[in-house]
Amino acid sequence: MKEFENLPSHIKQMFDDILKYRVDPSGEHFGITSEILREYINMLQTNTIHAVDSDGKVNYNPILKSFVMGCGGQITYWDKTAENMTPVVVRGVTKRKVMEACRVRGRDFYYIDTGYFGNTAKGKLYHRITRNDVQYFGPVVDRPSDRLALTGIGFRKFRPGTNILLAPPSQKLLMMYDIDLETWLNTTIEEIKNHTDRPIVIRKKQSRTVRMTEDTMEMALAQDVHCLVTFSSIAAGEALLLGKPAITLGPNAAAPLCSQHICEIENPKIPTLDEVKAWAANLAYNQFTEAEMRNGTAWRILND
Repeated sequence: MKEFENLPSHIKQMFDDILKYRVDPSGEHFGITSEILREYINMLQTNTIHAVDSDGKVNYNPILKSFVMGCGGQITYWDKTAENMTPVVVRGVTKRKVMEACRVRGRDFYYIDTGYFGNTAKGKLYHRITRNDVQYFGPVVDRPSDRLALTGIGFRKFRPGTNILLAPPSQKLLMMYDIDLETWLNTTIEEIKNHTDRPIVIRKKQSRTVRMTEDTMEMALAQDVHCLVTFSSIAAGEALLLGKPAITLGPNAAAPLCSQHICEIENPKIPTLDEVKAWAANLAYNQFTEAEMRNGTAWRILND
């Protein structure tokens, strides 16, 4: 059963001992007594972190459940933990009010969303996890390439093109910054036109199925693209991996390797392949599989 896969070692040991007690309640053969099992229960840490899902849900978010399983936390709802100072973990930008409440109180939170790279049309294998923000906005840290290699992603040399690919974010995300999508889109288009005569191709965000099968970022960038322009979308990182420069107009994990001003659109920043690989290796240490959440790997790396 999935519930018993990829558990932390001490949890696996507890379940193993419960099974031994089930067939040997006297403890004569395996030495496991009811007192030992009670000690297990008393030693279980459940207050490391509080996972907050939507109140009243019948089925709790499975990704949140996996994360708290690996870090010794517990699942709950915001109204039950709002006055607490235990760190919180949420999934998705719809929890922006919870995140803002944590910021106001100086309470740590962890944010989970789609991974930066390594996912396929078959499903989300990787999930990014960030402390006190929605993406990793820190410097490029020197990391080993072991986790990057596991994603199977490749790198392409940068190549020239003609068109400007404009990838606006969703209104759901822009609400975090009190920005109206249509206003942002119209303003950005006008500013692009002030600095270049290149054709502008707009790629509005569609459903994940469409983005992963019928209209992938790779397909979009293959259409003679000179540069991608976006706000905080992970599309900027995809562009770097696929050999195209990007301009990020909002907080973005790809910002260290991108231009941040449209006035640079004719000559955007173009990082070297070595810079892209170092950047990707760092982000690979900021995204995790569900199995890595359950067995405690994610919690360990995030808190190293």
